[in-house]
Amino acid sequence: MTILTKREVWAKPRLSNETRRASDLTPDEQANVRLAVRFLRTRVGGSAKLAAILKVKTKVVEKACAVRGRPSAGLAIRVARVAGASVEEVLSGAWPAAGACPHCGRGAKCPGSV
Repeated sequence: MTILTKREVWAKPRLSNETRRASDLTPDEQANVRLAVRFLRTRVGGSAKLAAILKVKTKVVEKACAVRGRPSAGLAIRVARVAGASVEEVLSGAWPAAGACPHCGRGAKCPGSV
């Protein structure tokens, strides 16, 4: 019987800049997707309802809305589809429009906004 005298690593070596949970989105794009998810969550009426519409788990929506959340590119595509906007608009921050009311989608002159 052979006894190992040193530690053997059987894992495939990774590149130095590769991580396990690397996102395909830049930090700015992640922030824009996070804003869009928060907007839709308010507009739809909660994380559970938005998760059902996006066909993801509620945890995915909650994590995407969190400050340290890292929304994925797949979630950005789903958000764009539900919002009726292009993926480029969601990733660039053009959707939702700046100052849009999350309840009705209108601009700053929304009667429901305070």
